Amino acid sequence: MIKGLDHIVLFCKDTESAKEWYTKAGFLYSHGYEGMHWFHLGSGLIMLHPADEPNPGITEVHAAVHNVNELFRLVQENGLTPIDHQNDNIPLLEPVTRPWGDIQFELEDVDGHRWAFTQRGE
Repeated sequence: MIKGLDHIVLFCKDTESAKEWYTKAGFLYSHGYEGMHWFHLGSGLIMLHPADEPNPGITEVHAAVHNVNELFRLVQENGLTPIDHQNDNIPLLEPVTRPWGDIQFELEDVDGHRWAFTQRGE
């Protein structure tokens, strides 16, 4: 039977640039091998895999976070631009509270994969 998530594979044109981006976005590096890099994501992993062409705009992963404001500050300090994908990817000055109560912001990695970082509303 299915036990849980092992890892998500994201295809990247330049895994070294992608590795730097994921580090700046606050992901914890796990290990690497021959141009592939793995980062922790809860009990699973994200794998950055070399590819001639990524699949931008199709992959969107939502990650649960404990403190969305803290992560928001970290990514800004690391030179990344939080966006709101529901409003034409406008840059954000703070996380957005969605109508259903979640507080979140999004980032787009160097290959166009989108990440939403969500703190559940109370």
